Order: sequence, then C-alpha cells, then structure tokens
Amino acid sequence: MRRRPWSSLVAVLLGGLLTPVARAQQPTAPEFPPGDIARLDIESLLEIPVVSPTKEEQRGAQTPAVVSVISWEEIQARGYTSLAEVLNAVPGLYDVYDLTTHNMGIRGINGGARASGNVLKLMIDGHPVDYRPTTGNFFGVELIPLELVERVEVIRGPASALYGANAFLGVVNVITKSGEALAGAHLVGYGAMVREHPGGGGALVVAGEQGPLELVAGLSALFIDRSGLELPASSPVLQEPSNPVAARGPSRNDEARPKSFFAKGSVGLGGKGRLRLFASIQNLDAGGEFQDFGPLSHGTRVAIVNQNYWLTYQVEPSKKLSLELSGHYLHGAPSSVQRLDLGRPDFVLLSSSGVEGFGASAGGRWEVHRRLTLTLGADFVSENHLLQTFDRLLTQDVTAPDGTVLRPAGTIIPGEAHGEHRVFRNGGALVQAQLSLGEDWSVVAGGRLDVHNIYGANPSARLGVVYAPREKARSLKLLYGSSFKAPSAVQLYTQPMTILDIQGNPDLKAQTAHTLELAGTQGLAGLGELSLNLFVLGVNGRVEFVQKGLYQQAQNILREWVVGGELESRFQPIHSLRLRLSGGVARTVSRTAGVLLTGSPEVHNPLFPTYQLRLIGEYTLPWEGLVATLELAPTGPRGASQSNALRKDSDYQVPAYLYTAVALSIPELHLWKKNPTRLSLRVSNVFNQSWTEPGFGGIDYPSQGITAFLTVSQSLGKP
Repeated sequence: MRRRPWSSLVAVLLGGLLTPVARAQQPTAPEFPPGDIARLDIESLLEIPVVSPTKEEQRGAQTPAVVSVISWEEIQARGYTSLAEVLNAVPGLYDVYDLTTHNMGIRGINGGARASGNVLKLMIDGHPVDYRPTTGNFFGVELIPLELVERVEVIRGPASALYGANAFLGVVNVITKSGEALAGAHLVGYGAMVREHPGGGGALVVAGEQGPLELVAGLSALFIDRSGLELPASSPVLQEPSNPVAARGPSRNDEARPKSFFAKGSVGLGGKGRLRLFASIQNLDAGGEFQDFGPLSHGTRVAIVNQNYWLTYQVEPSKKLSLELSGHYLHGAPSSVQRLDLGRPDFVLLSSSGVEGFGASAGGRWEVHRRLTLTLGADFVSENHLLQTFDRLLTQDVTAPDGTVLRPAGTIIPGEAHGEHRVFRNGGALVQAQLSLGEDWSVVAGGRLDVHNIYGANPSARLGVVYAPREKARSLKLLYGSSFKAPSAVQLYTQPMTILDIQGNPDLKAQTAHTLELAGTQGLAGLGELSLNLFVLGVNGRVEFVQKGLYQQAQNILREWVVGGELESRFQPIHSLRLRLSGGVARTVSRTAGVLLTGSPEVHNPLFPTYQLRLIGEYTLPWEGLVATLELAPTGPRGASQSNALRKDSDYQVPAYLYTAVALSIPELHLWKKNPTRLSLRVSNVFNQSWTEPGFGGIDYPSQGITAFLTVSQSLGKP
C-alpha cells in the first residue's frame, strides 16, 4: 500500500484544522501558572495532593498506597487524546488494544478474553463508571472529554477495603476541573490521521461558578478509520488450512465514532451543606474487525451506551466531622446500531443484554483525636441484569424448496434464554482508621465486608505504615492489602454465540488477591525525585477460560504468585528540560492449576510484557512557550493467551518492539481577542512500525500504525 509522505500528512492536518476552535482553561493552582509546565517545581511533585487512597486529600508522600499522578499540564504538553494514552505512561500497566476496547492489565495480570481492563476499578471524581454487565471499562475517547480533566490518580495495588468489588489490582480515578478553573465556554477541534485515513471531531465545554452555584459540562465526538490492517502472521488460525479467515483480506470499514458527555453541578444549601449532581454518558461505537468471534468479517459494529448518575449531599456539622449521603442510578446496554458478524452470509447477531440499577450510600469522617481519624461507610446497590443472549437478524430470505419465503430478510429470531433476568444485590460496610505517630510516622488500618446475593460474602483488609518526614523529601511505605474481583453477569450467565464461544458458568466465584508492597521515594536535591516499589502478589481462584464440551467457560482454576517492581522518576536537570523515566517488571514464580485440558500448554503472564520501559523528555522552547516532547518505550515480548496457545498446541510469544511518539504543544496563544488558544500535535508510532499484540480465539492483533492527532482549543471567554 502506498504511504503518503510526512509533508503531505502534516499539510492535510494543518490545512484542515487551523480554524478558530477552543479548549478549556485548566484548573486554578496558584503554585503552577496555567499551562506553564516549564515552571513546575519537580520536587514539589512529592507534595501533590491526592484523594484516592483514603478519600481524603493528603500529600502524595503520606498516602498509604503506591500512587502515580498525571497532571493536566502533562496531558496537554504530550498531546494525549484518551485515558488509555495517559495510563500507558504509568509503570506496571499494559494495554492490549484490539482496536475496539483497551484491555488494560497491571502487574503481570490481565483479565483475559473480552475483559476490557476489568482488573482495575475506573472512577470519575470517585464515582465508578464501569460497564456493569461485564465489569469492564472504557478507556478511550468515549470516556470523558479530556479538556475536563484536572489530573489522573492511579493506585497500583489492592483497594477493595475502601472501594469494594473490582478494586482488585488497582484503581484509576479521573479528577475533573472545577467550574471556577474552567469558567466560560470553550470549543475544541480534533484532527486525526491513522496511516493514510483522515478523521476528526470536536468538543464543547461550558463551565462557571457564581456564589453557591457551580456547573461543569462537556461533550465530545470523534471519527477515525483504522481500515487496511492485516491479521498478524503469529495468529494460530492462519495455520489451519480449513479456516476461512485467511482469505478475507485486510480490515475494511473499521471505523470508530466514540462520543462522551459529562456534567457535574453543585449548590450550597446554607450552613455547611452542599448538594452535588454528577452525570456521565459513554458511547462506545467502533468496528470490530479483530473480535475473536468473527475476525475480518467486515460487518461487526460494537456499540454500547453506558450511563451513570449520582446525587450527593455533603455537610460538615463541625471541623471534626463530615457526612455524605448519596444515591445513584445506572443504565447500560448495546445501542440499536450494534451488529456482530460471524462471517455468515445469511445472518448477523444482535446482543440482547443490559442492566438497570440503583444504589445508595452513607459515610463520614470523624476526627476522634488530633492523631486519630475514622472513616465509616455503608452502601447498597441493586442491579437488574438482562442476561446476555444473541438474537439472529436475517440478512437473506429463508425459503422453502418451492421458493416460498418462510422468513424474510430483516426478521429477528430470539436467542436461547432471550429475555431472562437476574437481580444482583450487594451490601457493603467499611471502617478505616488513620493514626498519626508523631510528625513523621502514620499508620492506616481498615476493612470492608461485601455481601452479594449471587457470589456470597467477601471480606477485604488493608494495613499500612508510612514514614514521610515533612522536612525531608522522602517517604517509605510498607503496605498490605487484600481484594476481590467479582464475577460479572456475562461470565456467570451468557449464552454462546456459536460453537467454541464463551458459555456462562453460574458456579463461578470471586477471585481474591493478597498483596505486600514496599515503596520508597527520594527527592534528589532539587533535581527531581526517584520512586521504587517492590511487590508480591498472590491471586486465588484466578479465572481462565477452558473448553467444556463444545464451549469455553470461565473457571476458578489457578492459584498464582507474582513478584515484581516498578520504577518511576522525574528529573529537571535544567529549567527548560524535564525527563521522566519509568519501568516495570512482573513475573509469575508459582502457579498451581486445577484440572485443565489434558496436554494443554502452560503459559505464564499471558498478554503481559516481560519488561517495560518508558522515557519521556519535554523541552520548552522560548517561542510562545512551545513544548516539544519525545517518548521512547521499549517493550518486551508478550506471551500468548491460554486459548491461543491451546489452539497452536504450544506456548509462544510475540516479539518485543519500540514505541515512539513526538508531540508539539503551545499552552497559550492569543489569536482572538484576549481569549487563549491552545495547540497540540501528537504523532505516535512515528516510524510506522508493525508490532503484534496477543489476542484470543486464534487471532492476534495488529498495531494501528502511525497516528497523528491535532487538538486546537479556543476559549470563547467568560459569560
């Protein structure tokens, strides 16, 4: 295929997009002037406040967790366009992208087939926004307009003692900007080029704060085209002579149209009370040319709408007591445009599934003593799941031998168990104590009990000791935590699409984990900081998909121990240059399996690299504060999934590769009156390398290829 030269690619992007568009201003932070990443004090990153590890704002050095923080200034400077790109810069996380969803793994563990990163708990402003039928997450553009994001906090390690089910191996909390920081209206224009395919979109953000009222709202939409990709040569199906996939050619009509909407508002009710509203709507809409059930069938379209709404009342009766009451409503289901193509000429499948639910919670913080603070909470959620089955939409007439039309094209034939429901109910309660032992030492201890009507009771615990002297730029943490991953409604009850597809296992139990961590951070005499953590992770009841009869089924068959470590460092050798080096290793050292298929190959850390490194350099030029960024990420070989190793009858690895990206950003221009304009251009996979990610169902995934993304943002001013 003929590739366009770089000059042509850049000309298309710039020529089509340099029109007055806008992006939101960033949050107020007196110590860091808006958009001026060059003036960030590296050592002050030890002092960045975080809220996710305890639900209370603390210095990063004092938090009883291993936490990474990515600020809006870094997101803008590097030209990131999705949460997935942000998380790829965090050590210990690895994304297997099937060009539809991002299957984020952590510390050597990936959730497996169709998991969509469900080993992590994803939240926005502390509110979970996972897609409940699968407990998977949306990490792409469909999650939230990035212009609304103030920072992203990532906990590497268990957090079920605070957040319950699915805070299994980590937590990602997206913190949004305030109405005061974003005040006004903002337009954003996106331009994209995936290899030779152009795309684009835009966003609108409005925000403000006046007196007791605050409002922040934004919506975004994007179009990209990834067509023209081949199935990697490592795919086991290509070695099967009778398999029709090899003859289907490159991907076609592989287009994505993600959309997102987010809004929050609050009003003071007098005294010290405040009422807050929260709404998040995610619309995943993408072609599925590399889905395991019908690769390169040229007709799959995965389209899901996920909605979450919260109403919260917060009050502080005194300086030592704060209370919070919340209620929420959730709804998620495939949209009407979803089609699942198995490569059959006579029908496509429609997924009949979804969830509707509600919940309530109450909690509070009580400063019992100047050295002791208690956090208490209780919550309840009820979810009514429409169990997943697959209806057939006929694309051809069904006729009798005499030519009589028995069923015309367009007829929908309900699948087995169509319309069946199950109600999931979970109640949870937690207690956490934080004890200060003088100026330098603190201890946290806590526990939570979740009781579910389907998979029973699951206790979680945490214990941590933190040494963080305020007068010295260092910290040392010894942490223990237990957690659990709840089986999803799809894992428990789904009906298979076809032979060898996944069938639900109603006897599936929760996976549990125990993690021990030792983490230290040291400031480097004003030049930066260096963080290193070591962990031992044990997973009980690890889920693997094994063949049972004509289908695959999730079963709790593994007990696994993983050891590893992560490095995260930031340096600023000169005023205008900032360097960030991170890396991670994780390796299974013990693996005890239950009954697998006789003779099946044994795989270790499937889908996860043997090593990860990432170097990010940001240099600020004198012209208009232009920031140039270079990213280099050597990534080690990744092991095949259990299903692909079985299909190939041997364990295998896909080769190591080098990820590259460059970005140019201008944090603030004044092209139109006094309203700021921001520009960023990011080019990833600069040399258009073709690497492979391990997949499922006999296929592996190709890389997307060289991708350029231009963001032009224009503030329209305050109302």
